[in-house]
Amino acid sequence: MVGILEDKDRIFTNLYGLHDWGLEGAKTRGCWNGTKDILDAGRDWIIDNMKNSGLRGRGGAGFGTGLKWSFMPKEVKDGRPHYLVVNADESEPGTCKDREIMRHDPHLLIEGCLIASRAMLAHACYIYIRGEYVREREVLEAAIKQAYEARLVGKNNIHGWDFDIYVHHGAGAYIYALQCRRGHEHPVPPTDRGSLRRHPGRLGQPEGCHSGRLFGADDPR
Repeated sequence: MVGILEDKDRIFTNLYGLHDWGLEGAKTRGCWNGTKDILDAGRDWIIDNMKNSGLRGRGGAGFGTGLKWSFMPKEVKDGRPHYLVVNADESEPGTCKDREIMRHDPHLLIEGCLIASRAMLAHACYIYIRGEYVREREVLEAAIKQAYEARLVGKNNIHGWDFDIYVHHGAGAYIYALQCRRGHEHPVPPTDRGSLRRHPGRLGQPEGCHSGRLFGADDPR
């Protein structure tokens, strides 16, 4: 036990890379276990459990994850799809930490993205990873390939929620390069339901944007 967290309560149990990061190794650590049951429970159940968990964003606002997800429109209208964007750039001081998840526990991140997308009615996820993270990108892309081959993600997957996931390897710019904006911080916490309408995301559509650690830890179990 270190600090207030007991070993049995740890979510990321392979951060030091002592075990297999691949699909079979991840399954032995509980990843992809009961995922379909979570998705079948529906959007409201997932969001309520996220709220009750107390999970918060890692930025200065510390905004509640479940509350943020609840701001997404409950219906997809007018042919305007929802997207999930994961910020794995880690370019601010003190944020170079989630690379261990991508290198050693990538399937937890992928599973978390699927669950988050179900809650936000998104069928596509974009992970923006910084250009210097070469090994991290290689492992993450290999894990995504494993997930597709096992039909854990993709069209007509075994979980019943179509979900495609893409990795965008940056070239030294910030995540907002995906939005064709200047590469600098843009702290706009979602303070109310109108924020998503006032500040549309990539392609002008609603989106959820969180760090890699947050999505890897969002299992409502």
